[in-house]
Amino acid sequence: MKYDLCCLGSAIVDLTFQIDEKFTRKNEKRGIAKGGMTLMEKVDQENMIKELTDLGKLPEKACGGSATNSVVAASMFGSQCYMTCIVADDENGKFYLKDLSESGVSHGSKILNTDLPSGQCLIMVSEDAERTMCTNLGLNTEVSEKYVDEEVIKNSDYILLEGYLIASPGGYELFKKSVTLAKEYDTKVALSLSDKFIVNSFKKELTELIEIKCDLIFCNEGEAIEFCGIDREREIFKNFRKYTSSLVITKGPEGCVGFERSHEFEVPGIKVNAIDTNGAGDMFAGSVLHGLINSRNLEDSAKFGCFAASKTVQRSGPRLTQDEYKEIKKTFSSY
Repeated sequence: MKYDLCCLGSAIVDLTFQIDEKFTRKNEKRGIAKGGMTLMEKVDQENMIKELTDLGKLPEKACGGSATNSVVAASMFGSQCYMTCIVADDENGKFYLKDLSESGVSHGSKILNTDLPSGQCLIMVSEDAERTMCTNLGLNTEVSEKYVDEEVIKNSDYILLEGYLIASPGGYELFKKSVTLAKEYDTKVALSLSDKFIVNSFKKELTELIEIKCDLIFCNEGEAIEFCGIDREREIFKNFRKYTSSLVITKGPEGCVGFERSHEFEVPGIKVNAIDTNGAGDMFAGSVLHGLINSRNLEDSAKFGCFAASKTVQRSGPRLTQDEYKEIKKTFSSY
């Protein structure tokens, strides 16, 4: 089968809680940076979840993982999509695969009988709409190059790599084999840098992958500065041009900047009342890729991405309903 987009990423189920400033300060004392992603052992994650439920807070449950959110967005907008991932034979694993199928995303993932749990992310949204993530990768630590599907990559226009997955022991080899195949079959490669922690910890590995083949890099301002070691936009662009022909740097409510070959652009943000930024960057990436798949240039695709992300932050959770995705497409055409 022919696919517009295939993805490699962590299969994660999100548990999202709303927290106050007191709990935010408590997290900081624990070494959990506000707005970042912290890898965590399952027992520590469950202890924090118990703390929150003991306070009378109830979580929203949704399938997540950065690449998952992006591929679901692209699928909901009408792209033919495939997800490569692994899940365990537990409640979260079954929930995750059911959600993928209901979102129109194909997959070849089997439910594995293992002692490791499926991946889970505790997401805490503070009063200023910032999201802080504590992730237990679970079975995602077992990803390896054996899960690469050569036929899927061969028959896809784009492949999206989620930077978070490189933190898994077999993540680098998985990505390396995938990017090498993408180069062989002329499949375009998009990479999300995912988080400052990922860039700081795995810059060498990310650079090696980018140098094999990378057609588009997604990152936010913090990740761009971490990768380049400089904070001046002009110099950041110059640095990234060594590695890729296309770049988009998201700037939260201020929109984004980027380049496509020699063309540079700036897309202003859309002012809205944000209540939850979780998944906004993922929605942006999926929307941009959908635009590129449908022959829009990167600047126009980024405008669509900013518009879609502005809708996501106005509600809780990283996903929208099917009708809301349709409404975004409809209203953007006259925006």
